[in-house]
Amino acid sequence: MKKKSALGWVLLSGASLAAMGASAYAQEVEEAVSDEIVVTATGRQAAIQDVPLAVTAIGGETLENSGVEDIRDLEQLAPSLRIGSGQSTTSGTIARIRGIGTGSDNPGFEGAVGIFIDGVYRARPGAALADLPELERVEVLRGPQGTLFGRNTSAGAISVVTAGPDFAPGMYIEGEFGFDDLDETAASAGVNVPIGDSFAIRLDGSIRARDGYITDLISGDDINTTDRWSVRGQALWDISPDASLRVIVDAAETDEVCCGTTVLAYGSTQGAIQAIVGAASTPAIDLEGRGMTVTPGRSYGEAVEEWGASAELNWAFGNGMNFTSITAYRDWDAERDQDIDFNLIDIAYRDGLGINFKNLTQEFRLQGEAGPVDWLVGLFYGDEELQQTDTIRLGAQASFFTNAATIGGTTGLPGGPYQLYNFVAGVPSVFALANPALAAVYLTPTANGQGQQADRWTVDTESIAVFTHNEIEFAENFVLTLGARYNYETKDLNADLNAVNSSCTSLQGVETLFPGAVSGLELAGLADVMNLACNPAVNTIANGQWTGDTEESEVSGTASLAYHLNDDWMIYGGYSRGYKAGGFNVDRSGFSVRPSTIDPTTLSTDQLAFDPEFTDAYELGFKSTLFNGTTNFNAALFYQQIHDYQSNNFNGFNFITQNVPEVVSRGVELDLLTRPTDMLTFQGGVVYNDAYYDSTVVFNPLNPGPNTINSGDQLTFAPEWTVTGAVTYEVPLGDDLRALFYLDARWNSEYPTQTLNKAPGGISDQDSYTVVNGRIGIGRQDSRWSFDIWGRNLTDEFVYVGSFFAPLQNTLHVFPSEPQTYGITLRARY
Repeated sequence: MKKKSALGWVLLSGASLAAMGASAYAQEVEEAVSDEIVVTATGRQAAIQDVPLAVTAIGGETLENSGVEDIRDLEQLAPSLRIGSGQSTTSGTIARIRGIGTGSDNPGFEGAVGIFIDGVYRARPGAALADLPELERVEVLRGPQGTLFGRNTSAGAISVVTAGPDFAPGMYIEGEFGFDDLDETAASAGVNVPIGDSFAIRLDGSIRARDGYITDLISGDDINTTDRWSVRGQALWDISPDASLRVIVDAAETDEVCCGTTVLAYGSTQGAIQAIVGAASTPAIDLEGRGMTVTPGRSYGEAVEEWGASAELNWAFGNGMNFTSITAYRDWDAERDQDIDFNLIDIAYRDGLGINFKNLTQEFRLQGEAGPVDWLVGLFYGDEELQQTDTIRLGAQASFFTNAATIGGTTGLPGGPYQLYNFVAGVPSVFALANPALAAVYLTPTANGQGQQADRWTVDTESIAVFTHNEIEFAENFVLTLGARYNYETKDLNADLNAVNSSCTSLQGVETLFPGAVSGLELAGLADVMNLACNPAVNTIANGQWTGDTEESEVSGTASLAYHLNDDWMIYGGYSRGYKAGGFNVDRSGFSVRPSTIDPTTLSTDQLAFDPEFTDAYELGFKSTLFNGTTNFNAALFYQQIHDYQSNNFNGFNFITQNVPEVVSRGVELDLLTRPTDMLTFQGGVVYNDAYYDSTVVFNPLNPGPNTINSGDQLTFAPEWTVTGAVTYEVPLGDDLRALFYLDARWNSEYPTQTLNKAPGGISDQDSYTVVNGRIGIGRQDSRWSFDIWGRNLTDEFVYVGSFFAPLQNTLHVFPSEPQTYGITLRARY
């Protein structure tokens, strides 16, 4: 049994007892919640109970109490949402709603969950991971949101609304200090300054650092560290009583080490590694110890620099029309290294992978009313430039490992073992299996630093959309919503690929001189051995300059009908069509190339292209306000069919991209928000989600067994059951002070973590688990100061954030979750 810290038990039991004790006061005061929560999910401000779609709204106070630092923390409070980072925070973060999301290990893929901060779209989930400033609320919109939010919201959208300037002077300062083994320290501050009656400015900044929770067992260095800062300036100008302009300029940087793993199960290739570099490469398995080995001189350094600016104009015309314009520009730049083999041995590494996004967006909306019609029309323009320079390179021991693994893998074959390189005297070449006369034909070993010298990719995307969203009250208490969006998008791909690989070059020479020597082995079940010799990620056959383009013209939309039974009950049903743009796989392994390929004219950028994804979603639900306005209880029944689902999965050698014809996500969602007294608030949800593949797809015909998705397979990271809950109890202490007791929890049922090349016996599946956060605080009732003791993951659950077989190996690794952490927070506010 895992040991919990004494403070963890104090926070868990103290907050729980206080929350239960608070129920004794449930008859004292009733405070309405139905009119408090205002969302903009329909492009207009509206009470959440009047919006005929499934949306979770989380207020700023709850976000603060839960310790939300970036968007990944939101899943603790929104049961239908999952956000996690795998091999990288910058290019390995995936957001899912109702089990649907797109692997982001390739920046050519755009998300199925759109992320918007103050109305501005973030290019990828990893580009939205800077620490969040002070928040007003977060809205999680479930199901396709393409009508108002655009093309890459086929699964849903996350709308983050930050606190803006106002006309009352104020300032705050906050310090956070962890006193666990990770020694987290953080500070944030802000000031709001009105200048006259119509102009105000606001400045917020934060800095955060924390030791890593994974240890390199060779050097003792920390991995999965935190080291970041952000600054944000805003100005609000009330131009007139009817018009206002809000301008935001922000910048952020991170300089961290991420993302490490720990071994779940060793495979047979570990024997070859141990023979080359010794027993230090094979430490005892200790998941909760969170240790790994890293090749000396290699690292997991990851740095981000980003900045952006936006301007939002809101103008209420005298004739009842409201005009909104949002103009934004963002520049996001990331660079990272990676020890790709995740082991002491030096097989492969990344040396400065660079990714840059430049995004210019402009949106115009005009809204008004004409009789029973509340209408909205809009125009959107977006221009995105993606630049990537990849540098997957071969290490000093790559050929030694490849040869040892080949010998081990062919020992049982007739006449075996065999080898690829002439390293072991008396062992014939593997090509003897295709032709005995080739027993002395060996490949040329690779040298340290071979591989991608610089694979440069550029994708320019231009998007134009016109849309309309209309609410029609055609009869008393009946509201019909009709919306449509026309999307036109072009993508232009340019690539300049340069790799050096003596093993690939000699392998191609063997196939040229002795046709069938390589391709015959591929078809005879030795495709994996040939991939060891010449992996598609570093295959020189793809060298050169490449161009491609796509053009898409698609329509998405929504139609729903809502009926207000009375002031407290609404039922609704509707259909929505989601659209997620197609694109290009910016990875040379995306070409249809095998080690035996010797004719570069068989390659085409059409092989890199993937089709757009569409979602047909049906939803039936109700929203209710109960107990004299103190409780909101909502439910939604949904069925979503995803066509040409964009799948990007790692198979042990490479990421393979393919559209899956049909995927289904169906289920039920329950949401509850209740405030039985002015001191006690409970917010929670229950989700049943059956998300599965409805088609069988073979990703690699040469080795179909581990590279096949079967119809009926559960989607990864899509638990059938999820339950979340958060309870806040604030009690006065005399006339001036108040005490805070807060607790939240998320429980997930079991789910798979691998799509292809699955571990035997389901050992990589995540068992059910519960994550609990807590906070106990004291402060002034007017919030002038406060002191909190907090804990995250109080029961110290170990969760598989992801799992995979290490590249070219059969050792199973997992990305571990953060351990239990705890600390204090001091705040002062004027």
